[in-house]
Amino acid sequence: MVSNFEHLKLPRINIELPRRSIRGSGGNKRTNVTEHSKHLLSQISILTEPKKEKANPFRLDPKLIFKLKLAKKGYISDDLITLTGLDCLAREANKAIVVFSSDNQLTEFKNRLESYSQIKDGPKYEYLGSIDDVVPLEREDRIGHLLQLKPVESDELAFLDLELWHTGDRKEMKKYLDDIADVLESLSSDTASMRMSDRYIGEYLCIARIKVTHEVLELLLEEEIVKEIDRPPQPAFESTADYNLPISDFPEVVSPPEENCGILVIDSGVQRGHPLIAPVLGEAEVFSDEKRQFIKGSADDVNGHGTNVAGIAIYGDVENCIKQRSFDPTVWLFSARVTNDDNKYDDDLLVETQLDQVIRAFVEQYPNCKVINISLGNADQIYRDGMKQFRLAAKIDEIAYEYQHKNILFVISAGNAFYEEAKSDEQLRTDYPNYLLKKSARIIDPATSAIAITVGSLSFGRGSITEPSDVRRQAIAKLRGYPSPFTRTGFGVDGMIKPDVVDFGGDLVLDLSYRESLGLPKTNVLSDNVAGVSVLTLSKDYYSSLFHICSGTSFAAPRVANLAAQLFTKYPDASSNLIRALIVNSAVIPKEIPPEFQGNSKQSQSEKTKTIKNELAIYGYGQPELQRAMYSAENYVVLSEDNISIKVGSFHIYEIPQLPSDFLTKKGTRILSITLAFDPPTRPTRGDSYLGVTMEFDLFKGIDREIVKNAYEAASKTSLPDESTDNTKTKLKEKHGAGIEVTLSPGSNVRKKGTIQRGQVEITSRAKKYDKGNMTLVVSCNRKWANPDEIEMQRYALVACISHSDPKVDLYNRMKIQIEQRERIRGRV
Repeated sequence: MVSNFEHLKLPRINIELPRRSIRGSGGNKRTNVTEHSKHLLSQISILTEPKKEKANPFRLDPKLIFKLKLAKKGYISDDLITLTGLDCLAREANKAIVVFSSDNQLTEFKNRLESYSQIKDGPKYEYLGSIDDVVPLEREDRIGHLLQLKPVESDELAFLDLELWHTGDRKEMKKYLDDIADVLESLSSDTASMRMSDRYIGEYLCIARIKVTHEVLELLLEEEIVKEIDRPPQPAFESTADYNLPISDFPEVVSPPEENCGILVIDSGVQRGHPLIAPVLGEAEVFSDEKRQFIKGSADDVNGHGTNVAGIAIYGDVENCIKQRSFDPTVWLFSARVTNDDNKYDDDLLVETQLDQVIRAFVEQYPNCKVINISLGNADQIYRDGMKQFRLAAKIDEIAYEYQHKNILFVISAGNAFYEEAKSDEQLRTDYPNYLLKKSARIIDPATSAIAITVGSLSFGRGSITEPSDVRRQAIAKLRGYPSPFTRTGFGVDGMIKPDVVDFGGDLVLDLSYRESLGLPKTNVLSDNVAGVSVLTLSKDYYSSLFHICSGTSFAAPRVANLAAQLFTKYPDASSNLIRALIVNSAVIPKEIPPEFQGNSKQSQSEKTKTIKNELAIYGYGQPELQRAMYSAENYVVLSEDNISIKVGSFHIYEIPQLPSDFLTKKGTRILSITLAFDPPTRPTRGDSYLGVTMEFDLFKGIDREIVKNAYEAASKTSLPDESTDNTKTKLKEKHGAGIEVTLSPGSNVRKKGTIQRGQVEITSRAKKYDKGNMTLVVSCNRKWANPDEIEMQRYALVACISHSDPKVDLYNRMKIQIEQRERIRGRV
């Protein structure tokens, strides 16, 4: 029997190493600054020369918006941009900075370039050497990805999302939108009813839902204040099927305690009368247009998807509940319906507006509503390397940051991929699982959210229950823990590890007999709702069938949401960061994974690195487990710290107690892991870094803590904060030997790109220096673009975990005694 011990406190040393300076500029030193200056001044002259007025009814107040294209190694800080008389609107991944100026003559910019040219005396302004070109924004820059894929037809009246460049002045942005709305109304006719139906103005986003003709779209694309126009997103749903299981002795469902955590399911609604839902339903609401012309009726679920998701969110493993003939819910359910009977979003409403309304209605009204499950995704918005954050994902991150005090946690499905390149369904079997690493299988909006937990899908490793002996009905993944054939994969924005975790979402069955039985030529049919292969959950049509079967990442996400809610109930004062850290810390890569993602001793270092990245792209950190997340045991110890605030630009130092001798000498698998979670400000306009603040950690063994402290303190004086950590490690290893660093996997360069990071190592019998005293853990926090007046302190949670496969190794009590002794000594000092 496994023991349920409370997690221990991670010992922290009361040292906060000093703030580091921020880089202002860097880059190219030009050999001929005079010619370079002339080149830029010539481009500015073209930008500022009066333009011929075109017949455009919008006549929006023009802003001089343009791009600074930087050299490959060039960098200019936002402060220097401001001193040049410009305002930074966005940074792109290709080193370009989008800026605007209220001075249409760019006087300060030109004065600095003239001084930089050395034609006249004055400051050198060498940072201007980082600029290769000054270029205008073109019409093509304003066309969104979905609009590129599906342009507006000449005779079409289309709903579109209009985004303006946000100047930082909300009143000014409101006037722009008011002016556009007025013009649309004036251009409207009986045959073309154009309008602005919704709008959203945030800290850095200014968007509106408009309905326009092709002709009016072309006019808007010429306006400089327009950042992008795109087609609106639409959700993607999986297919499902009823599954009749007789329950003669239907159990009475007892509502959970009032204080237990609740899960908000944002979806197609929920069937409120279902006997397994009604006792746990806190509130259900519909979020439609004001006149309720789009989503007609109540918050009840017409499609069934929301009810399917909700069943798993409430009970976690519905199939196990049926086997046990016991439904004992531990969480409350809240439901927000955001789609109509056809599973579509409201054409007139921005999804961002709906999300805002949902959060205000539930999170502000119900203190226990902390976990938010979103199993909706836009299959047309597939993430590609170098892209900026999607808008809905960015809005989710903005909400998570804004509601830090509420400690809400978003759980989002990775989305379902379709192997469109396959010439036949049978090719899915032959190309599986390699096609999951194709660009077309990458995660979709909003699964790229940085602060949410993104969930991919695993197969149960079972065949059909109804036709187990039919060789022509073949599951594709077949083995338990193999990735579902439809799961979407990473990485995310700026190379973040996504999905974060995986859980069971089912498999696909290749039916080779269907058309053959009809006497037709043999082609293949895919089924995602086969008993045994699929996920068992609740049915919207409960009066005819209580249960339903379905497959998809939509049904993997609520399993993790259920786990998160149970953790919040266990730890009601925990931050959302700690819950994320505990979930990821508990995650384990399945025992059986495809050979394509397994490393071996014969691989070169580059091959091993590629294998690790492929495994991370498919599985993230693995499949979480409630027992491991909630409790420690004799041979499994979790040390944690929560709600710690660190000055941005500083370091914190922790100690991991000396590992017991029998932990190192007894045969078995020894695992040491560190997990860090934090929730920084984010900004989708920043191509250089979506995160305004980044964090990372390093672990050392066999070296005195004071030596490590002094090394990091010296490094804190560097002018390049992003490089100081790597430089410090290098210098320490050069002086004290490479063996002092605990080499965690994945490496720091991979894991530090995200807001939830885990590094772990298997301690082999040949490993050295683990018996040489306490280990030193250094946590660092770096400022990217976030200004000090915006964020001075960053909160985070930290988890260290040590485990041994032999249950006889009494690791927990030995570590507990060391920590208590240390606390007593500290109390005397």
